[in-house]
Amino acid sequence: MEKKGLGKGLNTFFLDTGIDEGVKEIEISKIFPDPDQHRKTFSQETIRELSDSIKVHGVIQPLIVRKDGENYKIVAGERRYRASILAGLEKLPVIVRDDISDRDAAEIALIENLQREDLNPVDEAKGYEKLISDFNITQDEAAQRVGKSRVAVTNALRLLKLPDEVLEHLRNATISAGHARALLPLKNKEDILEMLSRIINEGLSVRDTENEVRWTINTFIDTPVVEEKPLIKKGFSISDEYLLSVQKLMAERLSRRVKIKQKPGKTSGKITLDYHSSDDLETILSALCGEDFLDLLDK
Repeated sequence: MEKKGLGKGLNTFFLDTGIDEGVKEIEISKIFPDPDQHRKTFSQETIRELSDSIKVHGVIQPLIVRKDGENYKIVAGERRYRASILAGLEKLPVIVRDDISDRDAAEIALIENLQREDLNPVDEAKGYEKLISDFNITQDEAAQRVGKSRVAVTNALRLLKLPDEVLEHLRNATISAGHARALLPLKNKEDILEMLSRIINEGLSVRDTENEVRWTINTFIDTPVVEEKPLIKKGFSISDEYLLSVQKLMAERLSRRVKIKQKPGKTSGKITLDYHSSDDLETILSALCGEDFLDLLDK
């Protein structure tokens, strides 16, 4: 069975309504938002800007509503509704569409909100998720509904894999969507939250975050798995468990990331330490070579 949909965006829907026909003014006190509306936050700044425009030009595009007892439930236009209240309007222009099914009303409301420029990345992603789940459509079809590329929809949905703590900062614009996407390669929640803290406290850019995440991932020892036999005929082998313990202890003592890489089949390798400034480098040198090492360099 072909899945029912509204096509690309809301243009076709509004054209089909005969938007100049059946427009009436209804008291704003009788109009209410849909309680099932997925959108949780509205930008107060954009609401104020729209309110200022409404004070001068009025509400140019009517709201789409459905009868709900003695009142009316908003199908499309909640942002205009909120701005009109702020502007002090007593009545709003509306088109009453009682012929719209619950399914279509929900889809129209979702699509309208997803096309708003001020929608935060979390609500946008949750909107795509709800659109796909509630209406049993694919990511491709969801992208067509809202006039976005499939890649944009996919990237938005990936953000929902992150912990709630990250999503809350993203919703509040403490971090950007670029920062959030940079955290996706990290699989350990503790690592994600640690990096989140650094983004906020150290003001890491998206590029810095990507580099730090890459470094964190690469701290795992990538020695290939071999059979339990001596790695070389003479000497002794160093186990991965031992090197991991050394790596962890060094990181704790030096308060920084430490990476130990052992050459496959050998007992030799290299240790890499991370530093972020000249002062940080001096801290490492003092810890490894003694407090007087820097004095020797100055001579």
